Amino acid sequence: MSPRQYAAHVLSLRTIAERQAALAEVPDEWRELIKTHVRIAWNHPRGNKQ
Repeated sequence: MSPRQYAAHVLSLRTIAERQAALAEVPDEWRELIKTHVRIAWNHPRGNKQ
């Protein structure tokens, strides 16, 4: 999976605990990048609404 796919998966989860567990499974070298992708998407004006 690519970093953006990991981030999309994390964003699709409903609870904080699920999102934290998914982030824990991400490869170490991509974890900070994926956290950044998630933070940007979460703070986007659309508010992560689909």
